[in-house]
Amino acid sequence: MAPTTSKDENDLPPSSIELMLFAALERQGIRYCHWKSNIRLDKTLCGREDIDLLVHPSDADAFQRIINECGFKLAVSRMGAGHAGVFHALAWDPDGGRLLDLHAYHQLVSGDSFVKSFRFPVEEDLLARTSSLMGVRIPDPTSELVLFLLRMLLKHISIVEIVKVNAHYDECRDELSWLLQRSDVNEAAALCEDWFPSVRISMRRMIDCIAHGSIPLRVAMGMRVAWALRHQRRLGHVAAGFSRIMRVGKHFAMRVRSRRNLSLLTGGAWIALVGPKGTGKSTLAKLVAERLGKNLDVRTIHLGKPPATWLSFLPRLCVPAVRKALPDERLSEYEKPERRAERRYSTFFVVCKLLVAYDRRRLLTRSMRAMSSGTIVISDRCPATNATGLDGSAFDDLAITQARSPFQRWLMEQERSIYRRLPKPRLVLKLSVSIATALKRDLTRCKPGGPDPNAVRRRWRLESEAEFAKSVICPIDTDGDLEETVRTAVTRVWRSV
Repeated sequence: MAPTTSKDENDLPPSSIELMLFAALERQGIRYCHWKSNIRLDKTLCGREDIDLLVHPSDADAFQRIINECGFKLAVSRMGAGHAGVFHALAWDPDGGRLLDLHAYHQLVSGDSFVKSFRFPVEEDLLARTSSLMGVRIPDPTSELVLFLLRMLLKHISIVEIVKVNAHYDECRDELSWLLQRSDVNEAAALCEDWFPSVRISMRRMIDCIAHGSIPLRVAMGMRVAWALRHQRRLGHVAAGFSRIMRVGKHFAMRVRSRRNLSLLTGGAWIALVGPKGTGKSTLAKLVAERLGKNLDVRTIHLGKPPATWLSFLPRLCVPAVRKALPDERLSEYEKPERRAERRYSTFFVVCKLLVAYDRRRLLTRSMRAMSSGTIVISDRCPATNATGLDGSAFDDLAITQARSPFQRWLMEQERSIYRRLPKPRLVLKLSVSIATALKRDLTRCKPGGPDPNAVRRRWRLESEAEFAKSVICPIDTDGDLEETVRTAVTRVWRSV
């Protein structure tokens, strides 16, 4: 694949999917607003920030229809960290080459980002006080200022959230300055008293605290606000504490395992990338996983090189020495057309193939468990359903008939039985390039023994003839620009999951 020609993120145009979404919301008369962080609305429209929409509960059904028509798919938290009245949806933007993350609120909840212990019952008033910015409905600046002050102070009542907020606190000061330039502080004070009469703290003091106060002062002020809003808590102190411990623990456990929290409501899927050597399977599998894995739980596996199991570990250690001592047992010898036509296999070769089949079954068993829990599994290679000998069963009916002994025949039948029972991928991306391009790419690959053009030519026909029954096949030419190829591949995957 040719080198990528990605654009600078600052030069990205607004996402066509987001423009379509907001146009549809206006056209259908949906009561909504993008209720926070509107200082970065331009980045939101480009897909670089989350979309945080407050939607009137009475318009929930129409809103669901609109986001479905715009290509959004509902997502759920794998660790059960969702909140009542809030849901996630994702859409793939092929023009921008990224996933769009929509957070839809039917009720305003706030507090620290893990628990959101407080409910702000001002949805009706907020939706009645909106203006337009860049074609998007947002709260009027005074309303947004009031909510911003309370949200920022409530984020200082949790140790974890204090660390998170203050890691980028300059952004908070910038947002406060932006809101103050567009708001009337006296009007904001009156609105805060109307919406939250229990918060008997001067608006000026809250502004000064966030703008210039030290962390201890912000913590003290946050505690005062939390106490004033104690009757609007969604969770009591004890329940919120246990919930925070559970959520933070699961969050960091998933971080350690390099896993993401979200999975699609439709569940997981197995996507396989196949094709001859030099078509870019490993590169494309990695990049597709990176694009989807920024938001979703994605796992990559290599079925061409399954990890050893307890059964195959010791025999694998002996294989290199045996093949070095017996040149006829090298894989390159068995890949030659004349050797394949003879269907002449040693017991050593048959046992090796059976062990590889066992290892692949074990890897796929674990992967299917993850998939059943919502993980998208991206595999480099996939067992073929016809006996090509590459990544699938090596023995056809004639090979079993011509086996040298009943024991060898039994081993072959066991190997075939394993492959017949393996699950099938939902989608197979069948990659292709010209043989000249494949040979050129092979010259640049860092691998033991260096480039091997003979191996590329020898395996080309075998890998091109592989069949994958009961899977959707999608051909992709990888001879062009890498970025365009990645976007095409992710688009195909997104349509199938």
